[in-house]
Amino acid sequence: MSLVLRFNLLRDNIQRNCPVRFLKQHSIFSSGELLQPKSYEKRHFTTKLTEAGSWHKTGSSSCAPAIPPPWLQQTYGRDQSATVLVFDLETTGYLHRNNRIVEFALRDLSGGKNCTFETLINPGRGVPEYIAELNQITTELVCRPDVPRFCDVLPILLAYVRSRQAPGKPVLWVAHNAKDFDVPFVNLEFSRCSAQVPEDWLFVDSLCLAKKLRKSDGRKGLVNLKALREHYGIGSNGPAHRAMPDVEALCAILPKICLGLKLTCDGLMNEAMRFCDARKVS
Repeated sequence: MSLVLRFNLLRDNIQRNCPVRFLKQHSIFSSGELLQPKSYEKRHFTTKLTEAGSWHKTGSSSCAPAIPPPWLQQTYGRDQSATVLVFDLETTGYLHRNNRIVEFALRDLSGGKNCTFETLINPGRGVPEYIAELNQITTELVCRPDVPRFCDVLPILLAYVRSRQAPGKPVLWVAHNAKDFDVPFVNLEFSRCSAQVPEDWLFVDSLCLAKKLRKSDGRKGLVNLKALREHYGIGSNGPAHRAMPDVEALCAILPKICLGLKLTCDGLMNEAMRFCDARKVS
């Protein structure tokens, strides 16, 4: 599928919420083969939108049980209190000041058509060998002219999020270790593009929630994604340390954490309100 066709589909999806001028500047990208959901071999760039056909199915591969938990039920319909987006990044290293994003993925927990967004990102620098060994994202894979930089992706990302956002409601971004890792990276990339993170974007760190639940249960042990998957008996949908498989894992883990903490969607928003200052990079 050509990039022109993909952007036309995106434009149809976001309708009036996305100015066409945001998309025209991306027509310079060369066309290429789509990156398939379960394939991570070297292929041409694509910003991929997919429909979650299995959203209401049970099993380790789905992101939500057949009956949504109480906190998620509030995200359905006109009275939803927020649009909940689970996201993950892969980067060239651990410190945001000295490194760049190489992969970005998200899933809208309301499900439906085009509920996921994922893309490789050209960091403008080489990927260290130890990072490539960890996530299989190499310099050759991302440092190419047909892989966009973050500033190229940003207008499409903003338009996509706006198309998913409930009118007058905030966007609730959830990531594991968001406070110390994902949010500083995102905020700094926005700054490099002379842009600001929208004021109605709120962030929640599911790692902090997992630690809180572990303390309340009196348990010991790790609370990283791998440990939580094993604890809750959740299978993997792809290789570890890739953005979309980690998003899928967190989509399955998050309802269980919220159920354990008795958090509704509004309660999750309260956690975000206390965390929103983490957007400011020191």
